[in-house]
Amino acid sequence: MMEGKKSGWIERLLELRDNWKGKEDKVESYVDGGENEGCDEEGCEVEYDDEEDEDFGEISVDKETFSSLLRHVSWSDTKLFSQLAFLCNMAYVIPDMKTGDLKRYYGLDFVTSSLEKKAEAEAIKDKVEQDSTRSVAIPSGPSSSSEIRADSSEQISRLRSSAAYEIAASAASYVQSRAKDLTDDGTLLHDEDDKQIEENENGSSRIYKSEMAACVAASTMTAVVAAGEEQKEKAAKDLQSLHSSPCEWFVCDDSSIYTRCFVIQGTNVIVHRGIYEAAKGIYDQFMPEIKQHLSRHGDRAKLQFTGHSLGGSLALLVNLMLLTRKEVKPSALLPVVTFGSPFVFCGGQKILDQLGLDENHVQCVMMHRDIVPRAFSCNYPNYVAQVLKRLNSTFRFHPCLNKNKLLYSPMGKIFILQPDEKSSPPHPLLPQGTALYTLNNTNSSLTKSALRAFLNSPHPIETLSDPTAYGSEGTILRDHDSSNYLKAVNEVIRQHMRLVVRKARKQRNQLWPLLTSRSPHAWSHTYNTEDRPEMTKKLLTGV
Repeated sequence: MMEGKKSGWIERLLELRDNWKGKEDKVESYVDGGENEGCDEEGCEVEYDDEEDEDFGEISVDKETFSSLLRHVSWSDTKLFSQLAFLCNMAYVIPDMKTGDLKRYYGLDFVTSSLEKKAEAEAIKDKVEQDSTRSVAIPSGPSSSSEIRADSSEQISRLRSSAAYEIAASAASYVQSRAKDLTDDGTLLHDEDDKQIEENENGSSRIYKSEMAACVAASTMTAVVAAGEEQKEKAAKDLQSLHSSPCEWFVCDDSSIYTRCFVIQGTNVIVHRGIYEAAKGIYDQFMPEIKQHLSRHGDRAKLQFTGHSLGGSLALLVNLMLLTRKEVKPSALLPVVTFGSPFVFCGGQKILDQLGLDENHVQCVMMHRDIVPRAFSCNYPNYVAQVLKRLNSTFRFHPCLNKNKLLYSPMGKIFILQPDEKSSPPHPLLPQGTALYTLNNTNSSLTKSALRAFLNSPHPIETLSDPTAYGSEGTILRDHDSSNYLKAVNEVIRQHMRLVVRKARKQRNQLWPLLTSRSPHAWSHTYNTEDRPEMTKKLLTGV
């Protein structure tokens, strides 16, 4: 029965090939825009123990061993993650966001957003169209007619460049619609207009499109192989234009510490080469705000990048692009913090080493059962690896896939967030209870093996094969939703506060009898005065 499901899943994936044939091309480097043959063979430096076991559900590291590698996250880091998780949550509701919320809860000042930039670009577009109309209506001479037609064609081509992105969006929509074929009953919600009003952790209401988040999470694993190079290239130019952003974002300032924070919404952009093109587009849009902040505050200026889901991956790429292009000093960049984001580098740790950065520069927070961070970094069985190579020729020479049976290797410092068991079942490798952990000594072979076991449990294929994983009530959304990341981090904070209060009460109860009892000196003083009446008279009368 299980073998039948496997073959059916392979056949459905193969159907995508018939609809999205892309030409074989060189894969552009993520960070510096150069071209190479996929990933450098030397780039995949993450070595795992060779395993021929096809059972992806087997755990090679037991709970006791894994727990011994965990360390509780500091109070200061937990509070920072709470603030950034709040901002990532707000990125999904920028049109309804009240800038006063940023000021009231965290003392932050709203700067701008992708929506404001689009509005400005739209105004410029209207002006260009008006100027173009005037030029056509008032010809200046016999030879101006052809020139006007050429200018108009150029302007129309430029102004309608969003058509390229429409093609890419259609490709992504197709992948999402086909994702339902991965389940037996075909359940996948498509009604993006169905909005659910929720109460966020800080008490302000927000509109959340749960189906949109579900589609983003569910399609992440298939999107990497579905789109051909032709669709990616058509999308590339428009992804970099001012009036078209691959995802929404906003910028805010913490003037008390001279920090400007760039928050990127999770998105469903085409991954691999497409995500690099998207990052270049966002990079260009961010640069005016970056230069303004650096000019205003000089050496004191700091830049913070964060994002949820693929928004976090984009935040990391933009951050590294600033370094490789030498636009900012390394000291001006705070660690990138991602929430539930997929890894997008083959041998990412080597990139950090080449840039002189340690693992703390990239801080990846992942929910204990979130499928998205696992999607590209799990151990793919041989039959799945073969399917990937047949669907996309670039994977045939993919060093991570060939050497380690994964697409992209983990990088940076890993933080594991486990919510209350009422929200989501505990992970089999983690201790019971709500907590935020980090893995100790991530460069050791034991920790690497333990992390690999964690990323394969539960395995994404196992999750996708479960019909209950889909929809607004499914496990995919439950463990990937940005609002649930915020709730889980804040529950860790509340748990810590309750512990502090209990400890303070216990200390107070222990000290109270001592504080209210009479001092031994007073007892001695009373005894002496009672035995010596003349001393009592002298003390009372002064005589």
